[in-house]
Amino acid sequence: MDRLGTVGIVGVGLIGATIGMALRQRAVAGQVVGVDIDAQAIAAAREIGALDAGGSDLGALRPADLVVVAVPPDDVVSTAVQAAAVMKRGSILTDVASTKAQIVRALDERLAARVRYIGGHPMAGSEGRGARMADPALLSGRPFLLTPTDRTDPAAVSMMTEVAEQLGMLPVLLSPDDHDDLVAQVSHLPYLMAVAAVGAATDRAIGIGGPAFGGLGRIARGPVELWLQICRSNRAAIRRALGQFRRELDRLERALEGEEPLEILLQRSRRRAPVDGVPLDKPPH
Repeated sequence: MDRLGTVGIVGVGLIGATIGMALRQRAVAGQVVGVDIDAQAIAAAREIGALDAGGSDLGALRPADLVVVAVPPDDVVSTAVQAAAVMKRGSILTDVASTKAQIVRALDERLAARVRYIGGHPMAGSEGRGARMADPALLSGRPFLLTPTDRTDPAAVSMMTEVAEQLGMLPVLLSPDDHDDLVAQVSHLPYLMAVAAVGAATDRAIGIGGPAFGGLGRIARGPVELWLQICRSNRAAIRRALGQFRRELDRLERALEGEEPLEILLQRSRRRAPVDGVPLDKPPH
């Protein structure tokens, strides 16, 4: 893939700024332009080296070969439509929302006359928020989920696959529905597990919690408004994941009562668990 000319990033929070930094540090793009309604976010992103230029005007996206929409899930569709209206015809637009089916259904046909859209989701992040917490290392070795449909231009899929690789990520192609089912299990469910664990603990227990409980607490302190949006837009898949989890809890309870071997369940999880958050060698295709 030839070096991209200009990449636009709409929304320069943690993920948007992280992608901007990686694009610049790895020389994937000649110029990275940011757009955000928060002037302080733009200033912070420029200060850390995530952007070459930035402001609040979507018109800055006109020369972009690729635009990344990195706003909260509820704002993706309206923001993408506004961005596409000023982008040059045939350029590529993607997003980074952690739910895909609703967003892809809303944008797939709507944007086709103007730009080439492909849903995206880098499986990366941290407890930090805002551009100042951005770190390209968050992307290294992580899956970049892409959700093409029958409408998606194959050239756009190829280009986004190469962009993901140049960012140091592992591109994985999934249908939007498969994406939401899988991400519900490994991202949305763990958040709700942490919420439930903190809710179930007494105040006295919380006061003596060790590192394991502290890790759950960090997850449970995630931004409430963002998680409300995620849970609303992926409700069905999350409910299925909760059902699977409930069945595993039932098995553990039966094992504690001596009805099935507890060691088998513990060893199975130990074998299957990824190390330090690194995914298994063979991501789904």
